[in-house]
Amino acid sequence: MSDEPRFEARLLIPGGADPLTEVHTAPHDPREIGPAPTPPTVDLRAVVDGVDCKNGHFNDPKAHFCQVCGIAMAQLTLVPRQGRRPSLGVLLFDDSSTYRLDADYVIGRDPQPGDARPIRLAYQVGGVSRQHVRVSLVGWTVFVTDLGSANGTVLVAPGATAERRLTPGEAVPIVAGTQVRMRGRWFRYESHRSGVGS
Repeated sequence: MSDEPRFEARLLIPGGADPLTEVHTAPHDPREIGPAPTPPTVDLRAVVDGVDCKNGHFNDPKAHFCQVCGIAMAQLTLVPRQGRRPSLGVLLFDDSSTYRLDADYVIGRDPQPGDARPIRLAYQVGGVSRQHVRVSLVGWTVFVTDLGSANGTVLVAPGATAERRLTPGEAVPIVAGTQVRMRGRWFRYESHRSGVGS
């Protein structure tokens, strides 16, 4: 016999216990585990005041027609409610790239991510600043702000005969069809919501 102390197991629960008939173990081969579960998606769209058309589509309270199905909103008793704001359109760039307008953007040759999504433009000597312009969504309105760029930002509204040079730091509302020029580069705000809120 060895000098090690002996231990004895005692059943502390009356009535006994059934022996295990089957033991389940985790697979040892990582390929047997399967793919990781998909994490739940989080809706990051802003919550705004709006109204539903008779088909339940969420709209700008100033809209005359539903932005999804086109039904007239004038014949309905509109009940304001809060909901997730849908995309307000797209930003179409001179190089044919497009960005869905469902969040704020900072545009430049080296924009820093933060509370707005960055859009990096190709570097041009004497052209676009590191952080040139910001596109912001407030409620159902799109705003453009020059971020103190070296060469400035110019707006050309649809049907306008003159350009408007932005004052740095001033948020200016724009409508669908407005072109934003940044010294050698430009983008245009496009939306099926033309005329709403203007």
